[in-house]
Formats: sequence, C-alpha cells, structure tokens
Amino acid sequence: MFVTLDRFDTGVAVVTLNRPERMNALSVDLAGDLLKSLDAIAIDPAIGAVVLTGAGRGFCAGGDVKEMELNRDKTLAQRQAELAMMHRIPERIAGMPQVFVAAVNGVAYGAGFAIVLTCDIAFTSQGARFGTAFLKQGLVSDFGLSYQLTRLAGPAAARRVIFLDQVLSAQEAISIGLVSEIHSDEALKPAAIAAAEKIARWPGEARQEMKTLLRRAETATHREMLDREAEVQGRLIVSEDHAKAVDAFNASGSGNRNME
Repeated sequence: MFVTLDRFDTGVAVVTLNRPERMNALSVDLAGDLLKSLDAIAIDPAIGAVVLTGAGRGFCAGGDVKEMELNRDKTLAQRQAELAMMHRIPERIAGMPQVFVAAVNGVAYGAGFAIVLTCDIAFTSQGARFGTAFLKQGLVSDFGLSYQLTRLAGPAAARRVIFLDQVLSAQEAISIGLVSEIHSDEALKPAAIAAAEKIARWPGEARQEMKTLLRRAETATHREMLDREAEVQGRLIVSEDHAKAVDAFNASGSGNRNME
C-alpha cells in the first residue's frame, strides 16, 4: 500500500502518502490507493476532519517522471483515462463533507502542489518548497493547479510562479495566501492534528454545510450566496444541534453575550 490511513476517536483521520523513496511521487498505484482511502473516509460519519501529509522528507514531488517514461507505449486513450482517474483526487477532496488540513512536510511540486491548494487549510514546515515544474517537462498544469493558484494567489502571482518556474519557500507561500501557518518539522503534524480535532468537534451538519458554502463562494455571486446562506441557516436554526449549542452556551454563564 502506498497510502496509510489512521482513524482516531477524536473524529480525525490522518492520510499519509507513503512512497518516501520517490518523495511520494504520484504513480498510478499511489493515486489509486489514495482514492480508496478518500472513498472510505467520505462515507464515515465519525470522521469530521482529515490531515493529509507525506512520509519521509517530502509531501509529494508531483507526477512520477520515471513512470511517465515507462508509459510512452500506452495509447492516448489509456493516458487520458489514467489522468481522469487521478483527477478524481482533487475533486474528491473538494467535494467530501470532511474538512482537509494539509501538513506539508517537505517539497510539494506539480500535482502535489495542487493537492495542497485543494485542501481547505494548509500548514507547512519551515523547509517546505512549492513549485509547478510543468513547463520544463513540456506540459501544462494538471490537478486543477491553474485554477487553485489563480484563485488563492491572484492572476499575476499565478502567472509569475508558473511562467518563471518559481520555487516558493514556506514564507513566500504564506505571504501570498497559499498556506496558513509555518511550523518546525517536529511541530507540524501535531499542529495539523490539533487543528483538525478542533474542526471535527463542530456540529457535523453545520461543518459540512460551511465547507460547501465556502467552496461555492469561489464562483457564486453575492446575491447567490445570500440566498444559499439563508436557505441553509433556516434549516440549521431549527436543528437539534443548534438547540444543544444554545443550551450549552447559556448554561456556561455566557448567555448575556451574543453568540455571534
């Protein structure tokens, strides 16, 4: 298995890309194992948040260049089918009800970079590096990198990073809004798990709907978001989870303060 999945009773799952000898490069087999893990998590109501990280010295070095060489004899249809399968990874991460926290423990290049940007929150180690590396291989971006990088960093920064093949340090990545926090190597995974545990404690339906709203806000108009928020809020405000939260808030002696 090229991916390990650990579940904890705190509502958190840790998914680890486990091909350290290749810096967790995305082979077809690793991609297949990752999808199986994501599919298992998606249907588990006990899991509210996921930490995604890599084994060894890197998060994910992108596509496996050695495998690309071996795949030259495959037909165009075969190559397109493999890429379509791999593209289910960012699609699943974005669409699953669980909130994803990336713990970037080293290099994140190409598709690995795109996976980091697809996660809902990204923490990084001090020595991590982020890059695209597509053009030097005669390729364009995949795994939705052009979309994610443009959305998060802005069009000008996305063009600079891609066309100049710029490798970003952890500090440069945080300065343009690609990651949220920088930690030492030792503190990275515990910090990511602690954040995931906090997220997993939120009432499940509200957490899931909040992720959906934030994803929808990437492309929707203000008016569309107002309508969608009203629809969801109207349903949740009469839910049992909300009633319990209000009772707990008032019982704590904070009832004289507005919840919001």
